[in-house]
Amino acid sequence: MKAKTFIPRAYFCNSLQLNLSEFGSENPAEKCIKRLMKDAKSEFNKNNIELFAIYAYEYAQIMLKDYNSKFSKHTFTNAAKFTILALKNYLNLTYRKICDLLDLSSEIRRILKISKVPHYSTLQKFFKNVPTKILHHFNDYIVNIFVNKCEIIALDGSGFTSDHADKYYAIIRKKERKSYIKCHIAIDVDSRLILHFQTQRGPRHDTKFADASLRKMKRFKSHYIVCDKAYDTENIRTIINEEINAFDIIPNKTNVKTGYFRKRSRYVFRKPIYNRRNNVESVFSVIKRHFSGINSSRSTKLLNKETKFKCLIYNIHRSIQLNQT
Repeated sequence: MKAKTFIPRAYFCNSLQLNLSEFGSENPAEKCIKRLMKDAKSEFNKNNIELFAIYAYEYAQIMLKDYNSKFSKHTFTNAAKFTILALKNYLNLTYRKICDLLDLSSEIRRILKISKVPHYSTLQKFFKNVPTKILHHFNDYIVNIFVNKCEIIALDGSGFTSDHADKYYAIIRKKERKSYIKCHIAIDVDSRLILHFQTQRGPRHDTKFADASLRKMKRFKSHYIVCDKAYDTENIRTIINEEINAFDIIPNKTNVKTGYFRKRSRYVFRKPIYNRRNNVESVFSVIKRHFSGINSSRSTKLLNKETKFKCLIYNIHRSIQLNQT
């Protein structure tokens, strides 16, 4: 798969090879970008945190308007506040600690074009007021840059806990089973980008998310949809075969006796393609290891939004890796 190349426009302001008027031309730009990426002395070999801040800020400038109201103080742009929130999740810090880090880092403040650090309550209010649909538009924009057509799409779900208490404390307060948010994603197996994500308070079975996710996958014209045995229902297989026009690579449950597509799957099932389903498990592993599998929000609405935000942060992180290959 050949991904589209996206590089923040800030890199080319002082470039000898390109200027802003030439940025729209594809062939010369791609050659220059590849040359810059391979050059050991180029600006692309920056600190990972700094590079993430640059990409997140550039994406945010494209997707968000500068200010929510003309009556605001206009001290911090929405792009700057979004990038700070992204860094908070990227580094797995609290609101207070990310503010302390920004106070020490003049380079990140320069990237965000701010002279002082916002109060942590400003970031909390911003996250609370960000519409969830913006996160989906943000994710779609990143996906459209790198993905045109998917050969294989994999679906799976996982839980994100919402409590930092240890087991001893949970036993004392007689709430050993902690509540969690169920996150369901669909990924492109080749690029390992999240194509679509959904969240809801758990416990909730994966099949409850499947219909909406699959119908979102129509535009990618994939050949195979790969899922585990939990998705073995006739309804899901019918959507994959008749609506998406793809092959369902889903193992049968034991003693399957009904359903045309369920019976047929035992003859069209391809083990090598099904083995690539482990990529979706790897995506969840990266999110939970790097950005934490524990949410710190209080309400269910914010817990859902925080989980979706982590999926978006992963896609920004992954887009940087795809640009550097």
